[in-house]
Amino acid sequence: MADTRAIAPSGMVFVGNTHYMKPSEITAFKTDTVRAVRSGHMYEALESMRAFAADRATWEIQNELDSIAQSYAFMLDFIAHGANDPAQAHVYEDLVIRALAVVDNLVRRALIPEHNTLYYSVVRTLSTRHGESLGAIVAAYVAELRRLNNDFATIADPRRTVVAEGMLNDIFNRLWVTHPLTAADWQAFDTLFEADLDALVPMATRAVALGGVTLGALEFYDEQRLLRLFNIYMSDRLVPELRLRALTGALTAMFRYKSRPVPKSVRQALATVASNPDWKSDFTAVCIELMRATDTERISNKLRSQMADSMRDIDPELRDKLQNGDFSAESLSEINPEWQERLAHSELADTFVEMHRVQADGGDVFMASFSSMKQLPFFNEPSHWFMPFYTSYSGVAEIDGIEGCMGQVVDEMPILCDSDKYSVVLSMSMIPESNRSMLVESIKAQSNEIMNAVRMGREMRDSDAARHRAGIINHYVQDLYRFFKLFRRKGEFFAVFANVPYLLEVEALGSIFADEEALETMAQFFFDHKQWHAAAHAYARLDSLAMPEAARSQKLAYATEMDGRLDEAISLYDEAETLDGGSLWTLKRLASALRRAGHRDRAADYYRRVAETEPDDSTVALTYGYALTEADRLAEAEAQFRKAAYLMPDSVKPLRGLAWVQFRNRRYVEAAETYARYMEHGNDGDWLNYGHALLAAGDTQRAVEAYGKYAFQFVKDIEAAMMADARYLADAGISPDAVMLMVQAVKYGMKN
Repeated sequence: MADTRAIAPSGMVFVGNTHYMKPSEITAFKTDTVRAVRSGHMYEALESMRAFAADRATWEIQNELDSIAQSYAFMLDFIAHGANDPAQAHVYEDLVIRALAVVDNLVRRALIPEHNTLYYSVVRTLSTRHGESLGAIVAAYVAELRRLNNDFATIADPRRTVVAEGMLNDIFNRLWVTHPLTAADWQAFDTLFEADLDALVPMATRAVALGGVTLGALEFYDEQRLLRLFNIYMSDRLVPELRLRALTGALTAMFRYKSRPVPKSVRQALATVASNPDWKSDFTAVCIELMRATDTERISNKLRSQMADSMRDIDPELRDKLQNGDFSAESLSEINPEWQERLAHSELADTFVEMHRVQADGGDVFMASFSSMKQLPFFNEPSHWFMPFYTSYSGVAEIDGIEGCMGQVVDEMPILCDSDKYSVVLSMSMIPESNRSMLVESIKAQSNEIMNAVRMGREMRDSDAARHRAGIINHYVQDLYRFFKLFRRKGEFFAVFANVPYLLEVEALGSIFADEEALETMAQFFFDHKQWHAAAHAYARLDSLAMPEAARSQKLAYATEMDGRLDEAISLYDEAETLDGGSLWTLKRLASALRRAGHRDRAADYYRRVAETEPDDSTVALTYGYALTEADRLAEAEAQFRKAAYLMPDSVKPLRGLAWVQFRNRRYVEAAETYARYMEHGNDGDWLNYGHALLAAGDTQRAVEAYGKYAFQFVKDIEAAMMADARYLADAGISPDAVMLMVQAVKYGMKN
């Protein structure tokens, strides 16, 4: 049979009546059409969608396109006839939301046939299972759970749950890649959360289902997924672990699509969610933990670097001991009592203290330790990254069948997220028998200590529910971070943590979050962790809600300055000065910001006020001198440099400033003499300026020598440097011809 395929000029491949497009062309369609929708070119966007949908739209998509086009035509007709519709803005926003959803559906359908990402591979695989629905899989899964509940004959078989685990993986995949989910699909999902099945369906099952919904919501915007996740969060019947996973997933998806209009139904759901008494602390915790996760890589690199650097200075025998992983003070002292003292006085001790501090603060100190274990086959399935640790999972049960209480001991470790718990237990099967037995015995020996720590932790959580809930969010976000950073095909997913996921940037979330105490908590956290954009945004929101406060204004100004918005920071420092009565800190920051922004006279005036407050501070005098020099107030600048030279007689910095001011004041001989006083400690710029002073003073021979030092010792381009300073040399009466002659003399005269 003849090949019916032909290559179109655009690069599309036609097969029969259907044409396939390259992924790049599909991406271009999405980019251009979304831009058209968002920029108000709805008519053009609809035409583009119709052309794209010519042979790939379902009747549902075609009907939706017709409905949007009709509603848009009515709107334009109303406008053309001068009709006043108060609801016009809301109606148009709804059309935008619907149009963007159609674009998503068209893009998804176009990518299904050939796109090689895991998402579309799973879609194609599931499409071959004709007649199989999510509802049928859920029903079969529940039936399998009932069978296991009554099957006592295989109770000791660690593999007895494998069939149910496979079904759960299928449930996750369908919830992940089906878009949109149908009413029947949602009914099947709801079945897993029915109160009648609370005793039968494990918490882990429900968590995996939520993970599938969340991952699907991050693939394509889905109003229904968001509503389901918020509904789960609002369910008082469900355990906090499930509710907080649902909230974290919903908020992460909203951040993913922060530039999209938010449907009315989602806004209503948010209003309901905001009435929950736990909302304030839960939302704050999710904000903080998502941002804290982005600090994980920095923490890992810092601790690894500190550990490596500090271990170089330790006794080799002790270093070997530490590198083998034995960090027990008791075991160290058994071998050599001197080691304990050496360790206590080493930088390594400081590193351990830092690790403890970061961990106590909720920081992720284990990412680097467990990252290599994420290559285990268990982690090839996306669903496993969203699964809470439970000892009856077949892989864990098999290890327990060999080693006893491993699963239970690891399950009770409060410092590990679920992903890392699976890493610990499942990696046991990869360790040689001799080493494994020793490690397991060591863990068992320490289990009592671990259990005591767990009991203490539970007592603390019982007395502080918000802290307990924040801990759940902390561990779940760590699991999410590991998936998006370590999954073998991570590049195929939206990079949630590529940048700081700051939730208050989502307009719909920021508009309903107006709690001063919670905003203060978030703002301070962001400020302490040098997340300047988020800190500035949070303090600005707080400033709009609360009474003016000097300390908050200072932090807002500083965070804004660190975020690179210098002019805004100056205005905020001005406000802070009004509130704090001109504190020294504010004056210094304002003076520095003004100087860097080029407001030289204002900067000098503020440095004067600082200098009046700290008359004996040499650094203040020096900086004030620099500011005065930049403002061309040279006489005042000279006085400050002389003062600084008196206060810091061993420093060349005041002399450097003084010499330049003397040069600018045309006292060239004095300038050359001042430069000569410290040139044995001079840098490249000093030799250049020394040459200028000598040249202006008429001492051309020594000028050539100084310029030669600059050019040859410091390997600098003398011509470029002289041209850059041409205006200062011209002011000293040195003509352009004289400058070029000097350049030539330096380049060629010194070689003769």
